[in-house]
Amino acid sequence: MNDSQRQACIGELLQTWKRAGDASRPPSVWIAEHGAVALPYSEYNYPSPVLNAWLLDDHGVTRRDPQEYVRFMTVQSGRHWAWGAPPPGIFSNTGRRPIGLAGFAPVAGTDLITLHVMWGGLWGQGSHYRYDAQAGALAWVADLWLS
Repeated sequence: MNDSQRQACIGELLQTWKRAGDASRPPSVWIAEHGAVALPYSEYNYPSPVLNAWLLDDHGVTRRDPQEYVRFMTVQSGRHWAWGAPPPGIFSNTGRRPIGLAGFAPVAGTDLITLHVMWGGLWGQGSHYRYDAQAGALAWVADLWLS
């Protein structure tokens, strides 16, 4: 994936976040860029490494070390928690507004890009897009899942 495609993916996620409205918009969103995925893949669980990561919030989009994202997801999974139960998850009902998750990856052997968003466990969507070089933006192709 080239930098123009990457920026188009981040731009699409930023617009989706802004359109969500105050009631459902998470205060922050982890964004992960994954390596290419082969069809079929399972919803948002891309079986490829995290190449880049960003954190989106009211201050904009900030590049983060991909290992910060991986560490966050590992702790939240609870599978590698050594002492007792893990803390309340990212999609908890603790009264705090939960963090959102988003990600994207090129689909191997195609010109498609898969992109997903999950807003605090309450809403999520996965879709295929194509990159429109003239517009410098993503063009929606099809929804893959909606929750």
